[in-house]
Amino acid sequence: MVSDEDRDLLAREMSGVRPIKQNKADIKSGKVEVPEFTLRLRRRQATVENSINVDGLSDSHLVAVAPEEYIEHLRPGLQHKKLQKLRMGQLEIQYNLDLHGFTFDDARDMLQRFISFCRKNHYTTVRIVHGKSRGSWEQQATMKTYVNAWLKQVPGVLGFASCLPVDGGTGAVYVLLSRPR
Repeated sequence: MVSDEDRDLLAREMSGVRPIKQNKADIKSGKVEVPEFTLRLRRRQATVENSINVDGLSDSHLVAVAPEEYIEHLRPGLQHKKLQKLRMGQLEIQYNLDLHGFTFDDARDMLQRFISFCRKNHYTTVRIVHGKSRGSWEQQATMKTYVNAWLKQVPGVLGFASCLPVDGGTGAVYVLLSRPR
């Protein structure tokens, strides 16, 4: 049972309250826009059944990487201290590859040949400059996105991390390679 005093109190507290005119939530207002580059990748993947090339590097399942985004990858078994040294630029860079101006197909070929050459010559720490692709495809990195995906697939790549600003920043990666057996 509610007392008259409680009813009066409730009436005073509710005096300025107005009923809601609609009872549906606006679920579209929080919608996140998908970058055009990501949409293009998704469309391409939907139309290409299997895009693994002869060299074994796949272009499917690419995740768009923003121009200023830091990237890194660590293979299982690699010591975290080694990755930390790589991140901090504390390992001597023994060889460099610059992919500016290459098409994706040429860059893929060059990347594999470069890593093969470096491993044969016992280079274990190299740098690959991929650029940031700021002006292309709705501010999404293109070559950077591909390099990020390819390096994860190349045998002999133990790990990689975006460079320090002095070595190219997020437009380049330090790569740690295994020695050939």
